[in-house]
Amino acid sequence: MNKLAKGAIAGAAGIALLLGGAGTFAFWNDQAAVSGGTIVAGNLTVVNDGTAGVWKDQTGTTIAIASYRIVPGDTLTYTDDLTVTAVGNNLTASLALGAQAVTPSSAAAADTQLASYLTDNAVLAASGTGITGTSPGPYTVTAGATGVTQVVTVTVTLAFPRGTAGQYNDAKLGSVNLSNMNVTLSQTFPS
Repeated sequence: MNKLAKGAIAGAAGIALLLGGAGTFAFWNDQAAVSGGTIVAGNLTVVNDGTAGVWKDQTGTTIAIASYRIVPGDTLTYTDDLTVTAVGNNLTASLALGAQAVTPSSAAAADTQLASYLTDNAVLAASGTGITGTSPGPYTVTAGATGVTQVVTVTVTLAFPRGTAGQYNDAKLGSVNLSNMNVTLSQTFPS
């Protein structure tokens, strides 16, 4: 028997098996309505109303961050009000300082070192109804079916440690960019 005939027989056998395995066809059928409804998705947002927050130094003096020259031992705080909306029956979310809050202004070694020192000591504090957690965070926001829209006061603290004599010489004249500083709000799932 040639290959073509063997292939045709194998193909026919395969089709017969497939048809035989398909079971019986139901000629009678029916359906019943079930209680349905409409599902609406929840919401999760954090918004800055556009009002600039306030920068202060460790003495509580308001500062202009663009012209401030930080030195070891300084602690700077930024305080702002953000509006958080959380809607969802089982929604919980984490409020935290964004990963790129402090970035070097350039690839220069002093910029990189200063950014590293400030990032290592960056802390977020948050307060408001439905906000739980302690500094340095992250904080938990709990919603409900009716949701929560509230003003949350956030404070970001950037500390340049005192260190030992000469320890931070590698950050002299360093520059960091704080324009990407942000607070993130991310849904969390129970473990």
